[in-house]
Amino acid sequence: MTAFNDSKARDPGGGPRDEDNAAGDGLFQAVFDRSPGATALIRQTDGCVVRANQGWLALTGCTLEEVQGRHWVELGCWVDAQELQECWAQMATHGRLKAREVRVWFTDRGRGPHRARIQASLLDGSRVSEGRHILLSLDHVPAARDTGDISVSGVVAQDVANDRLAAQLDLYALTEELARVGHWSSDGKTVYFSPGLQKMSGAQTPAMLTVEEARRRIHPEDLQTYLAAREAMDGRVFEYRIVGPNGDVNWRRARIHRHRNSDGSFLDFGVILDVTAETEAALVLREQLAFIEKITSHVPLMLFLYERRSDGTEVFPFLSPGVRKLFGVDAEEARRDASLLFKRLHPEDREGVRHSMDAAHFDGGIWSHEFRIIGEDGWERWLLGHAINRLEGDHLVAYGSVSDITDRKLAEQRLQDSEARFRSLTDLSSDWYWETDEQLRFIHFVGYQQNKILRSESEILGKTRWEIGALNMSEEDWAVHRQVLESRQPFRDLELLRMGAHRQQYWVSISGAPIFDERQRFRGYRGIGRDISDRKRAEGETQRLAFYDTLTGLPNRRLLLDRLAQAQATCARTKRHGALFFLDLDNFKDLNDTLGHDVGDLLLKQVAQRLLSCLRESDTAARLGGDEFVVMLLELDEDENDAAAHAERVGEKILKRLNAPYELAGRQHNSSPSIGLTVFSGGTLGVDELLKRADLAMYQAKAAGRNTLRFFDPQMQAAVLARAALDADMRQAVQNKELLLHYQPVVDAAGGVRGYEALLRWNHPRRGLLAPGSFIGLAEQSGLILPIGQWVLRAACHQLVAWSRGLDTQGLSLAVNVSARQFRQRDFVDQVLAVIDETGVNPQRLRLELTESLLISEVEDAIRKMAELRARGVRFSLDDFGTGYSSLNYLKRLPLDSLKIDRSFVSDVLTDPNDAVIVRTILALAQSMGLQTVAEGVETEGQRDFLRDNGCTLFQGYLFGRPGLPGH
Repeated sequence: MTAFNDSKARDPGGGPRDEDNAAGDGLFQAVFDRSPGATALIRQTDGCVVRANQGWLALTGCTLEEVQGRHWVELGCWVDAQELQECWAQMATHGRLKAREVRVWFTDRGRGPHRARIQASLLDGSRVSEGRHILLSLDHVPAARDTGDISVSGVVAQDVANDRLAAQLDLYALTEELARVGHWSSDGKTVYFSPGLQKMSGAQTPAMLTVEEARRRIHPEDLQTYLAAREAMDGRVFEYRIVGPNGDVNWRRARIHRHRNSDGSFLDFGVILDVTAETEAALVLREQLAFIEKITSHVPLMLFLYERRSDGTEVFPFLSPGVRKLFGVDAEEARRDASLLFKRLHPEDREGVRHSMDAAHFDGGIWSHEFRIIGEDGWERWLLGHAINRLEGDHLVAYGSVSDITDRKLAEQRLQDSEARFRSLTDLSSDWYWETDEQLRFIHFVGYQQNKILRSESEILGKTRWEIGALNMSEEDWAVHRQVLESRQPFRDLELLRMGAHRQQYWVSISGAPIFDERQRFRGYRGIGRDISDRKRAEGETQRLAFYDTLTGLPNRRLLLDRLAQAQATCARTKRHGALFFLDLDNFKDLNDTLGHDVGDLLLKQVAQRLLSCLRESDTAARLGGDEFVVMLLELDEDENDAAAHAERVGEKILKRLNAPYELAGRQHNSSPSIGLTVFSGGTLGVDELLKRADLAMYQAKAAGRNTLRFFDPQMQAAVLARAALDADMRQAVQNKELLLHYQPVVDAAGGVRGYEALLRWNHPRRGLLAPGSFIGLAEQSGLILPIGQWVLRAACHQLVAWSRGLDTQGLSLAVNVSARQFRQRDFVDQVLAVIDETGVNPQRLRLELTESLLISEVEDAIRKMAELRARGVRFSLDDFGTGYSSLNYLKRLPLDSLKIDRSFVSDVLTDPNDAVIVRTILALAQSMGLQTVAEGVETEGQRDFLRDNGCTLFQGYLFGRPGLPGH
């Protein structure tokens, strides 16, 4: 808006800037003049009129000289300054002004102001000249109304025409810029230079010259050539020279065309291309041809000068002697007849040679083409031609050379064949070849397949290995790898874990070696890559099987021991404590026996998950086997008491979590753990010792009633050491004949002895006579119960045989206790029968006592074994009846002879009504099944009388005799 309000006068000629703006669009004057209505082009920066068409001049009554280079206010066109302000504001906001009626002055001021309709468009980024311009049209409203020519549709049509004019101006300026040419236009008096032509002619060249000034720049020797083309106006291409202000001579290639306007006027156009460098190069080349001919007589190249004349004739004014070696044609003969050379072209290549020559001649560019020729004797040779093409007068001229590239083409073919073979091999293998440049960016792949590395080639080319990245490499790892590369050393088996396009992980192994050229300059790296995902998966599976429990996925004993050793080293270094828990599931065997091992496995899996939910990332939960788990806590307090308190809280959390009900195969199950805990620091204790301590604490928890947590107690360790010593002694007991049998009588209601029960004793060399309660449990755990059981059975049978020889004792029976582990041996029946056969005992006098807990598992196997021995006469008694899980269903199927009432019911039968009811029930059951009953632990006559009165037939206890050796 400031530009329109500036009242300072402008020079009509303007400075260089005004000349640019006035002349820059001279080439497009014809289009501008044909715009409908009165149209003017106004520069936005200062509001000056750059150009006005004839319609504008006719309407306003001004001449072009009066308006060009001046602005509105200076011309005095506006009547109302407020209207000027509003129009300019609308242009600044919307970039255009549509059908705005204003009052303006024309040159006939005596007739008063006129009403006119203004339309304007802002040419944003216009190339008409430098800066932005406003295209403005003016219509006289009274004239329009009188004639009826201007309607709403007329306004729209004028808008469209203005828009088209602006687009054409932009298009013409862009064409000049991209083609790097210059343009001029002339109305016969003035020549307007485009910015491109000004730049080509020199910085001091003005935008407008008179025709005489422009022609004075043409070299005198070329003026007639220029005038002839100017007169013909046929668009021919011609060349001429321009003499600059400093005397510099430049060559121009031009075409001239005349445009006639509808009013009969005309505008001439010229398109100019600077060919100075090309022409001077051709002149220099021509001057040097004679010299070149002398020095090329022994050069294997063929140098040539080729001309194609206007009548289509082709000649070689110059050919070096190398033409004979290449084409087998004498140079002089080829100069006279150019077809001799073209006839040598291979039939398959003739069209290609001609096409490439025509294209180079048409474009005036450089010709370069590979082709084959065939000699008179049929030999085939590859040649490479190069030439510079130019127009000299009406001749097309090419200066160039032809060289023999047969050896190179053969080498290329061999290389292509080799690469094809190599590519075939790599496609069939699991490897691919890669190569990088000096900046270590990938530039080449051979044998690359997307299914090998799961990335597209475009994702890799142009990048370094660390820019692509790897999941297993830290910045420190990449720094080490870069050091190897920067030292130009080879590397092998760099294993990288990467993420594929579909988010799947894959492993690759990369090996490479540096590349050096003949001057030992580093050129990059090359090497091979291999997909090792399958191998890594196999290694991972192997490691999982070696270090993890297959059922729960927790670390196994091997990995636990390794982590425990590392934890001790860490604690020693940090002075902090750790804790070790040993967990055993209570009554897990019963679950396995009743519901099956598959249900037991479900429980173990859920226990593992619950353990993990109680721990931190740094802690470890492991499964040792069966129902035994170990938990290790790290980074506890430095103070031992605080560390123990922390560990106890975690242990209580585990107890609570594992006591919650489990959903197993559609049924709810309750389970509880017994947990042993020990706190450690440093490596003063070995790994095995720590596990032993936690294990001992776990057994203490079981002894305390199960489902509880116990810390390791040194006194308990002493007891364990004593048990270990006892175990060692017991292993010698059988060999040293330290075991012996005591016998307790079994009497009837009248007090007569009907038989005995064999009770084991150990005559320990240091501890004296030991009852079975002090060592049988240990024998069960250690497996010594099997040889001990065999010894007891054999000794009892020998005693029965001895009794059978006496008149008073030959009718006695002998009861022998059989352990669960002994009974479950597959060859148990064979072992018993072997002892019977060995000793010659009467099997009907032998009574084997079995417990309910022994029979409840694998009932069918127990029935089979008992039936086989029963068939030989062996009797069976169910010991401790009523203390286990008695079932009438299996009880009636077992080949039993008697039931033994446990001493726990007999001892309180007179004082505890519940025990009395139980005893009566057992006796009634035995009577209904036809079984004898033996009451154990009878110590008073009252107990005997109660049992007798309720149907008990046999009695055993201190009331009738303590266990002792035979005859005592």
